Amino acid sequence: MNCHSSPREDNIRQYLKTLQRRDAKLDKELYVDKGRDTLLDGYSEEDFQRICAELWGHSHVSPECHLRTLVDLLLGHYLLTRGGDRRAAEISDLHTFEFPGEGPTRCIPLIFTTRAGKENQHGRLETAGALRHRKSTVCLLGGLAFYLLFRWDLTDEPFPDFSRRAAWYETRLLKATSGDRTAVLAYNTQRDWVCKAFKYAGVASQKKTHLSRSSGAKTAELKGVSEDQIRRAGRWNQEQMVGCYLNSLPRKFMRTMAGHPAQAGCFEVPRAGVAPPSVLLSMIWPQLDDWKGRFGLQPGQVNDLAAMGVTNLLFYLREVVLQDSVAMRARFPDSPVWNHAVFQHEAYEVFAQRMRAAVGDDEGQRPSRLGLLAQAVPALADYLHCMDARIEAGNDKVQEALSGIEEQVRAQGAYGARLHRQLTSGSLTLQVKLADLVDDAPPSRPPPSMLGLLGGSDSSRYASARASLAPEEPPSLLSSLEALEPPCHSMCRTVRTVEALWREWTVGLRGQPSVGALDSRWGSRWRSGRPKEQQWYSLRLEVVREIRRLAKAQRGGGEERAMWALHQQQERVGYSLDRFCKQLREARKARGGAGESTGTGNGRGKARGIDRGTDKDKDTDRGTDKDTDRGIDKDIDRGTDKDIDTGP
Repeated sequence: MNCHSSPREDNIRQYLKTLQRRDAKLDKELYVDKGRDTLLDGYSEEDFQRICAELWGHSHVSPECHLRTLVDLLLGHYLLTRGGDRRAAEISDLHTFEFPGEGPTRCIPLIFTTRAGKENQHGRLETAGALRHRKSTVCLLGGLAFYLLFRWDLTDEPFPDFSRRAAWYETRLLKATSGDRTAVLAYNTQRDWVCKAFKYAGVASQKKTHLSRSSGAKTAELKGVSEDQIRRAGRWNQEQMVGCYLNSLPRKFMRTMAGHPAQAGCFEVPRAGVAPPSVLLSMIWPQLDDWKGRFGLQPGQVNDLAAMGVTNLLFYLREVVLQDSVAMRARFPDSPVWNHAVFQHEAYEVFAQRMRAAVGDDEGQRPSRLGLLAQAVPALADYLHCMDARIEAGNDKVQEALSGIEEQVRAQGAYGARLHRQLTSGSLTLQVKLADLVDDAPPSRPPPSMLGLLGGSDSSRYASARASLAPEEPPSLLSSLEALEPPCHSMCRTVRTVEALWREWTVGLRGQPSVGALDSRWGSRWRSGRPKEQQWYSLRLEVVREIRRLAKAQRGGGEERAMWALHQQQERVGYSLDRFCKQLREARKARGGAGESTGTGNGRGKARGIDRGTDKDKDTDRGTDKDTDRGIDKDIDRGTDKDIDTGP
């Protein structure tokens, strides 16, 4: 037993961080490309389609190597597999089963399993899957079908013998250049051919064999696939439930990457709707027919799940070869794959005509009607739901506006009726038209003749008479709509001095409305329901109260002079604004001045209105600010004032 502690503790960890800092500094000094490992360092979906097309276009030279590289990149892009996993993959790791309910086209996915890898050292089962793509050029099942067709029918490699597991289990999916079908493909060989493929398409990247895994994940993210689906597809940090009890197949990821809508029931591949004739199917891997129905759980069948899964996949790949070959043969006529006898058969031309008539020239380009419907219905439902919500909200606002107009008309009518009664009480009768009062607001000052009729003069008696005759001018329709909801304003938390607070209170900071204007317009409504804002406002209000008290005591000095006096006092004592406000509050309570005016307007009436509306803060002083005096003061003394209390 090793009794020593692990070397990967503090010393090794700190040493690795030192090396990382050194490398980062060196990269900066050498002006290393900052686009490395970003979205620019890789390929886009269009680049990937061009890579696959170039591999097909160059397949007239070394066709097996080009098709092997095509399958290699397709496995990394759609299954998010690592380069080492692809090199070590065997055909016994492949199988399939039908996904029911995926759409009008029969859905037979490619399932890939592995029990070993860079991040899997303990034999944990990991599963990945891919659906048939709408475009045959970038379809993983199509690329794999043509690659195996070339290996087993156009080269000397024999078809697998499924009679014994030892005879076919070790057959590699990506065959080595040496020709040994059980040998692992060398890393340098894999990397060199991937570099060739990137060079064909003009793709530059720091990564080579790992690029398809990273770019595949980025492509899925750009297509709107969720992080959870990408994590399951790449086998990143799989949970026990996903790895042991679920099928581990991210259906939405698989559908989206294959060019289908993410919703279930939209899987539709037009070229798969034309069934190939059996005479053509039997010409592809003729030995496969000997194993039809041999494996299963029925009496007389061999109980071998792996053989059953692979043979079922190969039976489906025979159909894929014929269905994809029509478009691929027209696009890449120089490929040696078309030397196969099945493409020279007279029945193939009949099948090709049926395929062209059913699919047309835009194979894979036109979106499926079912997919368009599945995408349009949720969007239409959301739009109608939003429209209903907007109509309902608009109706509420219109009703509120109409109610305001009715109140305005009633107020104007009451004003006209009262004026009419008072005018007709004397010897002279004055007729007042209600329409004129509705169209034009009551004048701010009546003519001298009106003053004579009212029995008053141009004095304060008129002000009281006018106040008794008519209410304040009812708000217009626009102001009624604006007054529905007060603004959600928060006072600045970075104000540290009396001068800055006074500027925020009277003028406003950084284009924001002043606190005094908010109080005049909304009263306490703009901060109601927010205890923290109420507490903050109530504490800063002490400065405003003190400024106005000093201005009143100085008799002519003005609020500006009182503000600067209070500002200098704060600087002398060296207190923070929080602590200074608390000191002012204690002094005010000691004087018994809880009822001082906090009005922000010019005149006694405006101040009185703010005392009634804004100074619901008296309740805040009694209720909410008990928490401020007891609890928040402690936090402020410990937190904000720490630097000031411990200073000179």
